[in-house]
Amino acid sequence: MSSSWILRTRQMSEAGKEILLREALASHMRNTRDRQFVAELLKQRLPLEDIVCLFAAYYLTSYQDVRLRGHESFENVPGEQKDRVAAESRRLLELEIRGLLGNKQKEEMDVARLISEFIVEFCDEVVRPDSSNPQAGIEVTKLLQSYVKRIPNDYSPNHHIDFINGVTGWGSIWRDEIYEKASGLKESSLTLREELLKEREPEIPETAVLLRCITRLLGHTTYLQGPLSPGDIDNSKWEEIARAVTQNIAKSGQGLQALRKAHQIRLEALDAIEREFQTPTSLEEFENRVGDFLAKRIAEEIAANPNDAYFLLGHLLGLNPNDVKAALRPKGIASPTDLVSGFGALTAGAPEDVGRTPAEKGDLEDMDRSLKTLDKIEQTLEKSVKGMLRSRGLKSSELDKISLQLLTKERSSLIGIEIVVLEQLKKMVRVPPPQEIARLIKLREDVQKGALTSSGVSSGPQVSRQLKQDETIRSLKLDIVWHLMIGLFTNLTRVVEMYVRSKQDILRIKALLKSIYEKTESELQVYREEILFDFAIVRIQEIKCICPELDTLSLWAWFHARLSGEDMDSAKSEFTGSSSSVFEGVVKAPLRIAGLEFDNYAIAFDVMNRFLVREKRAKQAKEEVAVETKLEEQKMIETKRKELDVLTFIYTKAHTVFKATGRTGPKGLEWTSTDSSKCANLLSLYLRTNRGRAICTACGSMAKEGTCPNHGSELVNASSDLDNLAVFIMQGISEIKTGLIGPSAESMSWEKAKAVVQKETSLLKQKGKLDKKANLKLLLPGEIDYVVGPAMAAVVAQYFNESLQYAARRARLA
Repeated sequence: MSSSWILRTRQMSEAGKEILLREALASHMRNTRDRQFVAELLKQRLPLEDIVCLFAAYYLTSYQDVRLRGHESFENVPGEQKDRVAAESRRLLELEIRGLLGNKQKEEMDVARLISEFIVEFCDEVVRPDSSNPQAGIEVTKLLQSYVKRIPNDYSPNHHIDFINGVTGWGSIWRDEIYEKASGLKESSLTLREELLKEREPEIPETAVLLRCITRLLGHTTYLQGPLSPGDIDNSKWEEIARAVTQNIAKSGQGLQALRKAHQIRLEALDAIEREFQTPTSLEEFENRVGDFLAKRIAEEIAANPNDAYFLLGHLLGLNPNDVKAALRPKGIASPTDLVSGFGALTAGAPEDVGRTPAEKGDLEDMDRSLKTLDKIEQTLEKSVKGMLRSRGLKSSELDKISLQLLTKERSSLIGIEIVVLEQLKKMVRVPPPQEIARLIKLREDVQKGALTSSGVSSGPQVSRQLKQDETIRSLKLDIVWHLMIGLFTNLTRVVEMYVRSKQDILRIKALLKSIYEKTESELQVYREEILFDFAIVRIQEIKCICPELDTLSLWAWFHARLSGEDMDSAKSEFTGSSSSVFEGVVKAPLRIAGLEFDNYAIAFDVMNRFLVREKRAKQAKEEVAVETKLEEQKMIETKRKELDVLTFIYTKAHTVFKATGRTGPKGLEWTSTDSSKCANLLSLYLRTNRGRAICTACGSMAKEGTCPNHGSELVNASSDLDNLAVFIMQGISEIKTGLIGPSAESMSWEKAKAVVQKETSLLKQKGKLDKKANLKLLLPGEIDYVVGPAMAAVVAQYFNESLQYAARRARLA
């Protein structure tokens, strides 16, 4: 929440919470950063009504991540086009919000005016509100019914509910209950059906307040098919409403007249706000014009009745007067007089006996900084510097003679103890030049002598106090403006809640879909799909309660648009232009939604089936991409494995180490255990990848195209692990010889290589490391990795290190 509020509700005081979206929207509209972003979106000045809708669209896209284009398709948009696509999505969302609101914002303002007129008349006519007096109850009921009748029949029927919530105080009570509920512990261990169909009032507080009142008045939750007339509500309910109204107003007690004055001011403010709704403006201009008007009226009322000051502010802000007083005191507002002078100073037309002309803000700030600098230097001199010098043995009588006047002298004229004091002071604080110190001392003397009395400043501390008061009054003025606006955001908030709710619904639906896909039982799948159809009907009934004026096609188009991530127009086109799953296998035709009731099961079946088909296709596409990606990864791994060759490793080591022996000797060039481990691992891979290749059994050569260049094709067979081990020993030893002696070195023979392998495997069997019945032609993975591989690597290591010592002796370096 924004930190600019002086008088905060509980939500505004608790960081990070945006449960009551009416307050959240107002806070974002006051937030400097959000205003800058929205200012960039505004191409021209717009009426306040349009600015508010734009801000709602901005809030949904920026803070709730609601888009009119699916997230997956948005992620596939090229980077350079994302800003354009996001702007188009926000524009479509703004148009949808305006369409869903229709004329409700103006209607809401008229209803707010009726609420204030009712309370003013109640205070005038029912002098002593008494809920226990039957006659008083009858008078209140008649007054209530007369005002309900004054709501035009062409207005949304929900305005009748909002009027009753406003005058009874039920709306405020229920919002507090919902906020408490949202702040408490969350339920756990819910079934899938309960998880999806649960009411979840904290997601939609304003809608919940509407539904609670409908249920309380009519006995069940339903949408209002038309204007709510007095005859639609039982007499017992009217008596209950009358008692609630009386108790709500009677709780004001001694602040009853302040309540009346607050609603009179509110009526005048609503007229000013209504002009802003129709006239191109900006948020800053709107705040200033309405705020200046309110400041003038509040200053007049508090000047006339200072004892009611905090009651008046409390009623205007919807806060407890004691909380208002407690919040303003630390901000420099200690009495009604401060409020009068502060509000009066903001308006040129303030009464002459209550206003004052303050010094310019910039001058006061400079003066405040200067006086604080001088006070800091003086305190450091008197306490820190003199205290330290006394502890060092300097005479107190001499130190007491030194004051700030010392700092006005030229440095060259100082003598003795003065120099010591100045040098010590410089170590603790920055000391301005003598001329600046003299100016600061004169400024403080002028303030103390009353030179700025006309500006309301008679001492140094009063400069800071006046700055704080001025800042508080300016913020308080904006607080009052936006607290009034919060009361006019009810219908806008319900529309925003629809989008926020839909986003959370999609997350819950996809969790259910996951369970459907994971379970193969057809009966269980059908049951869980039925939950989706029931959910669709429950949610469409809720939307109908919020927007009773929407027809069946518009309701389901909005719902389908949210599930598909598109706009309403696209969803309508799909409904009317594509075949319905209701007629699948019978005929290809769209469902005639316009002729059906809004909560018809066939429509829910159609919409949710479209969603299920789309999700299944998306899931299949993801799975196909995942399979293709996995295959590509396996191919890459296989390619890299083929590139790893144990013989290449031996070749590289032999042809580099032996060349360096003549320069450095054998130290540090030996074949180590690390080399043996690497060689064994590469040998394991070598055996697995070359098993079954064509090989000449006479010479060990690889037979390309099934033919040995020396012996033809008669002796060519598929190689076994034993053959490949012999090839490894033969070529490995040969590479070491070549690296040691050069190209003239004699290669190891095939027969000798097979003999070495046979000898090593026999030793392994004798030691019990290799089973005597082990099939050497097809070794097991464990036998290769942990027994045979390390043994063959040890043979190569021994031959390599012996060759290294020979090379060192030959170079006369061993």
